[in-house]
Amino acid sequence: MKWFTDLRKGQKILILINAVLAIALLVLAFSGVGLSDLFALGFIMAFLNIFSIIFARGLFKFGIDINTENAGDDVEPSDWKYMNWYIRWGEMTVAEIAVIVFGLVIEK
Repeated sequence: MKWFTDLRKGQKILILINAVLAIALLVLAFSGVGLSDLFALGFIMAFLNIFSIIFARGLFKFGIDINTENAGDDVEPSDWKYMNWYIRWGEMTVAEIAVIVFGLVIEK
């Protein structure tokens, strides 16, 4: 669980929110209520968002290592980079909530 303790507080909160949304979307997809295809798409979005949150810093360091010689192990993303990530992750979370709403409102 070292990877979880290394995450920032905002990342932990977004992972938990997306995990709850993913479980809700999975339950809705198999319950027969609303558009199950839309719920399945929302579940895939939630899974990819969680994956992106967990591996963001590692992928950032990997990209720096590829593009720079002698980058070192202490390279960290800037606060601007984190802000960009939070905006993207927040937008995906809002899109997942919109998928739930549209999936329940739109008839088959």
